[in-house]
Amino acid sequence: MILIAGAGGHVGREIVKKAIARKLSVRCFDKADFNSPGVDLSQVEVQSGDITCMADVAKAVAGVDTVMFVLGLKRQTRELTHEKVEHGGMENVIAAAKRSGVKHILYISALGVAPDAHATSLIAKGKAEQALIGSGIDYTIFRPSGYFVDFAEHFAPKIKATGKFTLIGNGMTRIQPLAPSDLAEAFLQTLDNPKTRNRIFKISGPEIFTLAETVRLVARVVGRPVKITRLPLGLMNLVFSLMALLTGSRGLKDFLYRMSRDSVCSDAQMQEVREAFNIDFQTLEPWLREALE
Repeated sequence: MILIAGAGGHVGREIVKKAIARKLSVRCFDKADFNSPGVDLSQVEVQSGDITCMADVAKAVAGVDTVMFVLGLKRQTRELTHEKVEHGGMENVIAAAKRSGVKHILYISALGVAPDAHATSLIAKGKAEQALIGSGIDYTIFRPSGYFVDFAEHFAPKIKATGKFTLIGNGMTRIQPLAPSDLAEAFLQTLDNPKTRNRIFKISGPEIFTLAETVRLVARVVGRPVKITRLPLGLMNLVFSLMALLTGSRGLKDFLYRMSRDSVCSDAQMQEVREAFNIDFQTLEPWLREALE
């Protein structure tokens, strides 16, 4: 049996759909009740719980062979932090997995994880990676570049409603976004694939854009001209630093850190992906047109 921890997220839902199509035995675990359109819940086990609660995690992991840790925290609070969810959650999963005899743990990390990363989300994911690598359990770690869904859920509504979009910096930061279903496919192709064991894969979609290019692409898809406003990076760094000092929250500083850095894979990194997986990666514009229908 496969445990999908974070089954209600964008990637988690796609994994569930694909696992059902493959007739795999699946247990869905998420803090909120799992209910995904198009998913026959009679084909899966569903368990609600909190990844930061050891008792919930132990119950979820019992009797499974493989854990897919695909949850994440969009926005941290004082009580619920990236450290607690990513690193603490992974420590809970590892502890429960050792007791239950889990053979393989898969994890969604992020492109940008590095010893010198300054964003709290990347630091927490880096700690989770190291905990998993040192656990003695077989692992596969994916570091995706970002997802198409951001353009459907955030860019498109804003542009469609106002014809305007604001970018921080000059808009030339490069990104290489990925369809959630393509990453889900990689997760499932990892099963019984010795080429993927105990490895980290940096993975992205087939196209590289600047941020400004993605804004114009989304505008073309929604059928509305867009006016792009650019805010100086230095000014916003000062504003976000003051906000972090006043509120105690680094969320906006983390956002600025990640958005000011390219998020792309090298040809060599994607060659490793192609050698281990057979995936026909989707391109952004057709995916976006379908998603916004």
